[in-house]
Amino acid sequence: MDDLLSLLQQIGLGVACNAVYDILKRHAAQPLPTQTLAVEIENAIRVHGVTMKAATVIDALAANGVLSIQQSKLHAPDAITFGSIQGAAIVGNSSKLTTKNTAIEAGRGAFVQTSGNAQIRQNPDGSISFHVGENGGDSISIHT
Repeated sequence: MDDLLSLLQQIGLGVACNAVYDILKRHAAQPLPTQTLAVEIENAIRVHGVTMKAATVIDALAANGVLSIQQSKLHAPDAITFGSIQGAAIVGNSSKLTTKNTAIEAGRGAFVQTSGNAQIRQNPDGSISFHVGENGGDSISIHT
């Protein structure tokens, strides 16, 4: 338990509270060993209220853990890939993902969520494509 408390002190209190709540809620039925729980908390990334611009492409992918983007704007002229490889990702609550040819906008309370191997790609040709892996648990969901 000391390792967990040490980890919580190293990351911001707001991020820690959100991460701990989400992880504990997910694992309420089957508690995790402290070491595993500490790794899950460490792998939670929350982006809130930021503007991010790239010269060409943005890849925002959760390889493991959770990526959460809220009240933020991401812009790349050519392409954006958003989603997860093995973890989970969520974008929404007044967020925009834009390229010179595409836009994904999630208003207040709306969000797009991926789980497992799932991505949304804003492609250079102006198309938007949705990709999910072959595992039964891979998914993309849109909530309005």
